[in-house]
Amino acid sequence: MNIKLLKFIVIFMGFIIFFGVISLGIALYFKFKNLSSSNSIDAITINKPYKMNFLDYKLYDEKIYLSFENTKKLLINIYSIKTGKFIKKIEILK
Repeated sequence: MNIKLLKFIVIFMGFIIFFGVISLGIALYFKFKNLSSSNSIDAITINKPYKMNFLDYKLYDEKIYLSFENTKKLLINIYSIKTGKFIKKIEILK
């Protein structure tokens, strides 16, 4: 086998390994970056609506349903348990 061809193959495989390790490092970086941002939060702070009384809460399908009431209406707020973000408000008039 020609020595020049053997040197070319060794150098070419070295470049392939080098770029493979770099791309693996970049992929792992983005994977762990997305993993840390999707963790669930420890505490959710929710303010009670003005002049309304808290009735009840229900946990269902990774959502929390909070019920509030006053003399004119019943209010149900839906929040995501994972992110703590407000999803929807349901008002029921009495």
